[in-house]
Amino acid sequence: MKYPLFKVKINLEDTIDRIKSVLSSGYLNEGVQVHEFRDALCDILDHKNITPTNSCTSAISMALRLSNVQPGDEVITTSMTCVATNTPIQFMGAKVVWADINSETGNIDPDQVRSCITPKTKAVICVNWAGNPCELEKLWRICRENNIKLIQDAAHALGSMYKEKHVCHFADYTCYSFQAIKHITCGDGGAIVCHSEEDHLRARAMKWFGIDRDKAKDLKGEWKGQRWEVDVEEAGHKFHMNNISATIGISNLASYEEVVGTHKRNGKIYDALFSESSSISPIKIESFSNSAYWVYTVILKDGINRDKIAERLNALGINAGLVHVPNHPYTCFKESLKDLPETDKFSRQQVSLPCGWWLKESDIEDIAKTLIEECERISG
Repeated sequence: MKYPLFKVKINLEDTIDRIKSVLSSGYLNEGVQVHEFRDALCDILDHKNITPTNSCTSAISMALRLSNVQPGDEVITTSMTCVATNTPIQFMGAKVVWADINSETGNIDPDQVRSCITPKTKAVICVNWAGNPCELEKLWRICRENNIKLIQDAAHALGSMYKEKHVCHFADYTCYSFQAIKHITCGDGGAIVCHSEEDHLRARAMKWFGIDRDKAKDLKGEWKGQRWEVDVEEAGHKFHMNNISATIGISNLASYEEVVGTHKRNGKIYDALFSESSSISPIKIESFSNSAYWVYTVILKDGINRDKIAERLNALGINAGLVHVPNHPYTCFKESLKDLPETDKFSRQQVSLPCGWWLKESDIEDIAKTLIEECERISG
């Protein structure tokens, strides 16, 4: 494929050297490297309450527990996302409640969220589609007014800014992904950012059986005192990140500014190239938001067959496609099925284009020109 949709940037020599060092140490579990990765994230995101995990899905599961979601409770969420955003709700025994999106942005609509709130609602999950920040202040205000928690799935949004701050400053819990095709990868991994120090301390223990490793062990994995003296106050999970994953992440984070900066540059180039098209509309990004452009999503004019366009682009070497499809038709969510007209509209006409660090400005121009020509050919 001439222009892949995803590509991982790895400093191979540095990563291999670091992994050899971890392997030769004999300690592969959570230790020095995980702490180093966490500290680097704290610096980048300007936030101190960060706990690395083995996946974004695990981070979401922890956020639901921290929100005190119980069997029979309700969690309002978006259907327009990866299924991994929403299956943790079911694992908690709670009910998925769909709120429709804004079809111009791909993001959950705060007014639709408000209309879905009941006495059983415990949390709202929002997803920043392709890195485009949601209406975070409005969502958080609605949640606070109703004494419910806002959980942000920021899997697409490392580097996304809202009112000049990283998006993790505008939710009770923000969950990042470092899965294989994200801006920054650990091979697989995630992190939960907690607004409050109290929740952060709970998360720190919850991710490892209920034991706070920072208190119970030193960085070499040695117990501080006797192991049998450690109390487990709250049952936890095995959601921690290991040293090998963290080592890949540390090496990868050295390219953070370059990778995210190039995604953003390419997104702005697309914006300009599509600005006068009558067939192609970029998703709407508010003036006070700054997308990380994990991918570049456009909405094709009604009447243009999106599937034919995607098929044609792929035949021409442009790996365009659907990053995610709506969750609400899935059989596993049959008890929550409802009409979501704006979600269906967005899903029917959206397509995502490559936008990453591996593309030069001339590549972006070539992709945009090809899409415009194919839309004109099909609609003409």
